[in-house]
Amino acid sequence: MEQEFNEIIDEFIKINKKGYVNSINNNLNNSCGLTLEHLLGKKADNMFFPDFNGVEIKTTTRFSRYNISLFSMSFDGPNLFESNNLLEKYGKNDAEFLNKKTLFVNLKFNEKVLVNDKYYFELKIDYETKKIKVCIYDLNLNMIEERCYIYFDSLEKRIKVKLDKLALFYASKRKTGDNLFYRYYKIECFRYKGFSKFLELLESGDIKAKIILRFARSGNDFLKNKNKNMCFSIVKRNIYKLFKLIFTYEN
Repeated sequence: MEQEFNEIIDEFIKINKKGYVNSINNNLNNSCGLTLEHLLGKKADNMFFPDFNGVEIKTTTRFSRYNISLFSMSFDGPNLFESNNLLEKYGKNDAEFLNKKTLFVNLKFNEKVLVNDKYYFELKIDYETKKIKVCIYDLNLNMIEERCYIYFDSLEKRIKVKLDKLALFYASKRKTGDNLFYRYYKIECFRYKGFSKFLELLESGDIKAKIILRFARSGNDFLKNKNKNMCFSIVKRNIYKLFKLIFTYEN
C-alpha cells in the first residue's frame, strides 16, 4: 500500500467505528457524500484539486446502480463563455421560469442522441486535432456545426491532478421514520491508469459524458447560471478499468 493513502484510511477507520451516523440531509442524491465530507471536517465544494490531502474521495451505497461521478470541465472553445452560447442557442425554456433555459444531454460516442425534440448531439474524439468535441445536427441529420470542444491536453492535466489517487467509500443506508443514517463499511484505494485508458473507456461507453447547463432555483444565486458544463462519470462496476486497486478494507 502506498503511503499517500495512510491518512484517509485512518480517517475511514475512525468513521467506521461510529457505526450508523445521522445523514446531513434526507436527499438521497447527495447526502452520502455530503455526510462523509462533514465527518471529515471538509466543506462541500467543486474545487479543481482533490478532496483530502491529494486524494479524491467518492462515495457509493451498497446496492446503488448509479454511475460514479468523476469530474466536470468547462469547454475550451470555440468561445470564452461557450456554455452560455450553447445554452442560448440549443437550450429549452424552463416551464416555471420562462425567461431561463436549461440543457441536459447524455452524450454518446459516435452516436447521435435527440435533444429537446429539435436537434441531435454527437460526441466525437478527434485524434488529429486532439480534441473531444460535440457535433450538432438538425432533425434530418444535416450537420449544423461542430460546436464546443475540450483539448486533450486540458483534459489530461485535469484528470492527473484530480484523480491520480482516489478513495472510494462504500456505505449502507438505513431510514427510520424521517431520519436517514449511513454506515461507511468499506474503503478502496486506487491509482489512475492513464489518459489513453480514459479515452478508450470513453469510446466504449464505460465512461459517460453529459452536458449540464442550468440555473439556481433557490439560495443566494437564485436564477443565476450554475452550469456544470461537461460532466464525466464511470459505470460503477467498471471503475477497475480506469483505476488500479491498491488497497481495500471492509468491516
